[in-house]
Amino acid sequence: VSLLGKSLNLDVKYRNNPIVEIDRKDNKLVLYLPKKYKTIESVQIVNMAIEKMYDEVAEIELENAMEKIRLILGFAPDDYEIERMKNSFYKVKNKVITINPDIVKYSKKVIETTLLGAFCKAQYKANSKAYKEALENGIKEYEAFTFDLIRNNKTTSKIKKVS
Repeated sequence: VSLLGKSLNLDVKYRNNPIVEIDRKDNKLVLYLPKKYKTIESVQIVNMAIEKMYDEVAEIELENAMEKIRLILGFAPDDYEIERMKNSFYKVKNKVITINPDIVKYSKKVIETTLLGAFCKAQYKANSKAYKEALENGIKEYEAFTFDLIRNNKTTSKIKKVS
């Protein structure tokens, strides 16, 4: 199973609790299923539990990424919604971005750069000069923001080691 760009092993365990739960432990996801599912074809249940996990992670990660991209670009779409789609990570209609929660399978960088493109499409006509300029400037600003973040974290960690 992939989550935020990291491959995690999936361990399925059965117990008397009637609630389906997922816990993350290091590089492993532990899926707890009720014992009544032990005899039933559990692949469908496991897939449903993983989709539910993606939905919950997407709500948190996408909100954070949307805010970060808004700060970088200086504009935002009118609204966004999270909806599972078959063949794309996002769509833009009437300045509203619809995002596929399965995007959280990929790294935060993939999520953020995908949203950067979606923001620009929501603001400008796709393939227009303004769209291309906003996208190019947005990518430059994103890279600068990320570089500054990395540089500041390294400085902070050095200070912590000295004290």
